[in-house]
Amino acid sequence: MDLSIVILILGLAFIFILWKKGQEKLAKGIDISSKKQSKTILVDHKKIEYLATENERKLCFSLQKALTDKYMIHSQVPLISLVKPTDFRHNSKSWAKRVDFVLTDTATKVIAVIELDDSTHNQKKRVERDNYVNYALKGHHPLIRIKTENFYAPEEIAAVLESEAGIKNKFI
Repeated sequence: MDLSIVILILGLAFIFILWKKGQEKLAKGIDISSKKQSKTILVDHKKIEYLATENERKLCFSLQKALTDKYMIHSQVPLISLVKPTDFRHNSKSWAKRVDFVLTDTATKVIAVIELDDSTHNQKKRVERDNYVNYALKGHHPLIRIKTENFYAPEEIAAVLESEAGIKNKFI
């Protein structure tokens, strides 16, 4: 056999092996397109219909009826969007936490934060989380905690918003 044919066969075999390894890496989820290889972990997801629970949606409807058009309601806002730890090394404690609602003016200036407290807020981990949120927001934004109810009367919610944060409403 001619030496050039042997070299050609070895070259093709080498290219085939490299191609096969690339296919294996793709199957394992490794991005081979960049020089620095990083793992891409692909996981299945399921669709979430609503940003809020049924109880949170009930409160949201009551807030909509109580508030004038000078206010906006934001749902599931990250705590880190409202306050940041003075030492950035503690940011992860705030990144993972969300508050139920934030009321802002139409320019998105924060007016008040609302947390809806159901029975899970009596659990040890929830109490610790609530204490962290209370402390983080204290002196920065008014925090209004509302107990879960079957029904939220807009007039009653409006009265709470007025007394806790001075928020003018449709009933004044």
